[in-house]
Amino acid sequence: MKTTTKNPMILLSALMLISTVTFAQLGYGLRTGAAVTTFANKGDITDNSNVTMTYTAGAFLDVPLSKSFYIQPEINYLRKGRSDETSELSTTSKTDFMVHYLQVPVLFQYRDVSDTRKTVFYINGGPYASFALNNQMRPADAVQITDNKKTDFGATVGIGFQTPICKQQIRFDLRYDIGMAKIGNQPVDYRTKALSLTVGIQL
Repeated sequence: MKTTTKNPMILLSALMLISTVTFAQLGYGLRTGAAVTTFANKGDITDNSNVTMTYTAGAFLDVPLSKSFYIQPEINYLRKGRSDETSELSTTSKTDFMVHYLQVPVLFQYRDVSDTRKTVFYINGGPYASFALNNQMRPADAVQITDNKKTDFGATVGIGFQTPICKQQIRFDLRYDIGMAKIGNQPVDYRTKALSLTVGIQL
C-alpha cells in the first residue's frame, strides 16, 4: 500500500522537475519585416508574377529539444495579396486583392551550434494555419466582394541566423511559405505564396 502511494508522488515530482527545467530554457521574442506575396494556381510554385509588397509582425517561442534541435511556434500577422492589371480601351487599371491573416506556424529548427562563435545559423520548416481576418480590395470600388473569411493552411521553410548586437540577441530570418487551401473571391483556383525577410529580437 505504501509503494502505490509513493509511486505517484515520485512521478509527479519528476514531472514538476522536468517542467521547471524546460520552462527555464524557453526563449521568446518579437519579429517584424517585409514580405512579397502573390496568389498562384494550385501546384504552380514557379508562378511569381503579380506580386504585392506587404509587411508582417509577430511573436515566437523557442522550445529546446536538444542543443541543436528546437520547436518554434509563432503567431504572426501577415497580409497576402495579388496585383492584377487589366486593359480596356487603351487604359490600364491595377487592382489589388489582399487578405489579412493571423498565421500560426509550428517550425522545427536545426541550429548549427558552435562553442567557438557567437553567431548561430539555422534552418527551419513546418506547417502553418492561417485565419483570415479581413478581405481588402484596392481601389475599393473595383468590384463588389463579399466578406469571405476562410482558413488557410500550408508549409513554411526558411533559413536564418542569430547574432548578438548591442548585448541583444538579434535574429534575421528569410522564409518562404505556400498555401494549400483555395482562396475565396478569386476567378480561378488560387493559393497563397509569400517570401518574407524579418528581423527579430530575443527578449
